[in-house]
Amino acid sequence: MSKRDARRYRRISLNLPAQIIVNTVDEYDGTLLNISPGDMAVIADTKAVPGDAVVVRIKGLDVIEGTVARTFPDGFAVSFLLSKKRRTLLTERLMLQTNPNFTAGLEDRRTTPRHRDSSSRTVCRLEDGTALYVKILDVSVDGVSVDAPRRPAVGSVIHIGRQRGVIGRHTPRGFVVFYETTQSNEQPILRAV
Repeated sequence: MSKRDARRYRRISLNLPAQIIVNTVDEYDGTLLNISPGDMAVIADTKAVPGDAVVVRIKGLDVIEGTVARTFPDGFAVSFLLSKKRRTLLTERLMLQTNPNFTAGLEDRRTTPRHRDSSSRTVCRLEDGTALYVKILDVSVDGVSVDAPRRPAVGSVIHIGRQRGVIGRHTPRGFVVFYETTQSNEQPILRAV
């Protein structure tokens, strides 16, 4: 195997539209030829040369920054400039794109709409009595997603404001709480306010 063919990541073929910006000046339309978590090849009528800075927006996938690694007659290859976190997210998206049969049922299963709220901060109380300061990312009737400095274990009981809930999953920025619902046959008592 030649040094050029010894790639760090395996590329997968995807035919998706792409918008390409070269050196923050020239904008082109192109097509994604193949991609991996570390590099990609695009078909575009550009005058890009190795070393040029590029930003590629791939419809339905991501916006990726990188540099032109090499050119070929109808396009060029891009080497990515991604953080470890962004590379992991891109890898997950690529897996979902290439394995549609295995992703059945993994779509968003929320039953209520979410409302973004990036300005609210609140204090959460854990079962052991400790307090955790969090930033609310989005809220729904069923739960809340928060940005937090630490992540208590999934399944932990937590109080957010007056709501009692259970930590349902971790996210890259924090965790998601599902509010507990009371399964009672009693009719609620209505009070005049």
